[in-house]
Amino acid sequence: MKRTVFLSALLLIIGLTGMNKVMAQEGAKVGFSLRPIVSWSTVVDDSTKQKPAFLETKAGAGVAFDFIFTYGFSDKIAFKTGINISSRSVGNLTQFNVLGINTSSESKVSLTAVEIPIGLKFRSPEIGSGLYIIGMFGVTPEINFANKVVNTTTVGSLVTTSELRDVNTINLITTSFSPGAGVDWEFDWGMLEFSATYSLGLMSYTNKKDTGVASKISSISLNVGYFF
Repeated sequence: MKRTVFLSALLLIIGLTGMNKVMAQEGAKVGFSLRPIVSWSTVVDDSTKQKPAFLETKAGAGVAFDFIFTYGFSDKIAFKTGINISSRSVGNLTQFNVLGINTSSESKVSLTAVEIPIGLKFRSPEIGSGLYIIGMFGVTPEINFANKVVNTTTVGSLVTTSELRDVNTINLITTSFSPGAGVDWEFDWGMLEFSATYSLGLMSYTNKKDTGVASKISSISLNVGYFF
C-alpha cells in the first residue's frame, strides 16, 4: 500500500513538472538584450527618385539595449514588444573634381532613438535539450530624440570640419520592418536568446522638404538576450 501511494505521488510530481515546462512557454515573460548593429542608408533625390550623382553611402556601427516583453498565446506563437534604446550611424560621401582640384564632402550622421517594437514571435517544437528555433516578424516605430551630424569638406589639401547637434532636418519619427530568426535555449535559471534581425527602413530620417532627398536607414543586428 505504501509503495503504491509513493509511486502515485512520484508520477503526479513528474506529470506536474512536465506540464509546468509546457506552460512555461506560454504567458508573460520579460527579458533584456544587447544588440551590436551595422547600419547603412539608401539616399534618393525626392524629385527624380534616383541616387544623387557622385554620392556614395557608408555603413556605420552602433549598439542597442532592449527591454523585452512577450506574451505567449500558445507554445508556438507569442506577441512581442518592449522598449529599446539604440544608437546608429551612417555616412555619405560626395567626390568630384573642380578645375583639376579634387573636392569631397563627407557627412556622418548619428541617431539615438527610443524604439517600440511590435510583432509576433514564432517557436518550433524542441529540437534538442531545451533548444528551439525561433522566428520574428513585425515593425519598429522609432523616436529619434537626439542626433549629431559631422561634416568634413576637403578642397585640395584644405580640410574643414563642422559638428551639428539636434539638426532640424532629421525627422523625429521613423519606422522599420524588422524580421528575424534565431534560437531559444532554456535552462533552470532562465532562457537565452540568440538571433539576428534585419531592419528595413520604411520612412526617411531626413526631412524631404528641407533637404530634397529621402534617406532611409536599414541595418543588421545580432541579439543576445536573457529572459527570466
